[in-house]
Amino acid sequence: MSKEQRNLRAGDSSETTDAAKPRRDIANEAAAHALRLLEKVRHASEARLAKTDTDGDGQQNAAPHAVVIGGGIAGLVAARELRQTGHEVTVLEATGNFGGCVRSTEVAGLRIDAGAESFAVRGGVVASYLDELDLGEQIAATSGQPAWLIQGEDQEILAHPMPATAMLGIPGNVRTDEVRAIIGRPATVRAAADLITPMSKKWATEKLSIAEVVRARMGQAVLDQLVAPVVNGVYSTDPAKISIDAAAPGLRQAMQETGSLARAVSKLQASAPAGSRVAGINGGMYTMVQALVAQLEEAGVALVRNCAATALSHDPQAAAPYAVRTLGQELHADRVVLAVPAQPALELLNPLFAAEQQLDSDGDANAIALAILVIDKPELDDAPRGSGVLVSKQAPLAAKALTHSTAKWPWLADESGPGTHVIRLSFGRIGEHENLVESGDDSALIDQAIKDASKILGVQLHRDDVLGSTVSRFSDMVPLQGEAATARRTALQHNLSDFEGLDVVGAWIAGTGLARVIAQARSAVAISAR
Repeated sequence: MSKEQRNLRAGDSSETTDAAKPRRDIANEAAAHALRLLEKVRHASEARLAKTDTDGDGQQNAAPHAVVIGGGIAGLVAARELRQTGHEVTVLEATGNFGGCVRSTEVAGLRIDAGAESFAVRGGVVASYLDELDLGEQIAATSGQPAWLIQGEDQEILAHPMPATAMLGIPGNVRTDEVRAIIGRPATVRAAADLITPMSKKWATEKLSIAEVVRARMGQAVLDQLVAPVVNGVYSTDPAKISIDAAAPGLRQAMQETGSLARAVSKLQASAPAGSRVAGINGGMYTMVQALVAQLEEAGVALVRNCAATALSHDPQAAAPYAVRTLGQELHADRVVLAVPAQPALELLNPLFAAEQQLDSDGDANAIALAILVIDKPELDDAPRGSGVLVSKQAPLAAKALTHSTAKWPWLADESGPGTHVIRLSFGRIGEHENLVESGDDSALIDQAIKDASKILGVQLHRDDVLGSTVSRFSDMVPLQGEAATARRTALQHNLSDFEGLDVVGAWIAGTGLARVIAQARSAVAISAR
């Protein structure tokens, strides 16, 4: 595809307005459509309540009604489980799209993941679920290109390949040229002490953050220069704020068995060599959302967009004990699943709890933005920084990570063609206020993304090279980490024990990653199934 053809494609995607046609009021049409669907759901719900068995014992003869509040992955998974167990199901989604953090966008004629783009292979949870959705044959391997690390200070940028044996940046072999180039010879000697330092028995049970483990076993340099960039890029937070068990299941046990952090990493990595730790889906991860929505629609689930729940009440004596208020309507339900982020979930839940049981949402700043660029730059065909780059916090860059999507995913490279590249840069960290992210100025963010991508990739990019761009924003999407998260989950589960048929699912409960979200949603619904 020539540059002229690419520019024509980009132009075609943006020049779609027709002045001769009257402008539609999309917002009002969406609200009207949601109200029509709600009316159908409400009438069906009332009919179920009126229908009792012929024995007159007051027990409902119709299928129980479940309302799922939130149409992200957790909500859609829960809805599918409930439908398969015989419930009539209604899903209420506050926005115009399902999928939550799994979303897509069209830029310069390409359909691109604008949220989660991959899933962890370890454990097989997501792959198994994709098989259930008949998407198993669409699972896509990465190109196998390595990840890189950017260091630097002032205006100097240093780029290094990430150690191939690393997990979360923790090297499985500290005596390599890759590790030495990043942290230096003295720090490498300190890191190697892990191999001969006895493992404390108390580490088998006490609470440990990633930072505590790495600092104690391998030293501050490994933590700052290898581990922190990875944890910031993956979890948008500091290694001191996330537990070792949440970030790397099985690592603690492997440490006890091998007597070393490096050997523990090597043991776990043996079953997941570089390039096979994550996978995606041909066509993008949003294919999973499309499959779920299609199956739910075929099964008769009511999927209502642009429909935020505003109140939840509970009457244990009623035939249907829950009532959900939305768009001026009240839906009665036998079961309710909250599949929304922490703040809206707690706004609905706290009125049900006694004053001393009410929970606070996470007060940390967590605005995250993803800048997506489709660029015409044949110089990038050789993938100078592999599949992507993680950025040290000390480097003179605003971006915390870059993914070279067309270098990472062969299916996307085939669709885009030679010379056309998809670059995704992420900005923002939990607990840190960044004006660039919080201002909402997409143009300024794209300008910064172009500047940062030039430095990271080592190839000068200009606005004229950009065929198309967009910004995808996230707020209250990343779960609270560490002890605070554990304490809140424990308190929430205690409170919910008084409410049969009320479940809470999603990343702020399950943790980061599709595997955790899917497993927790299925488990939560199954545990309280009647």
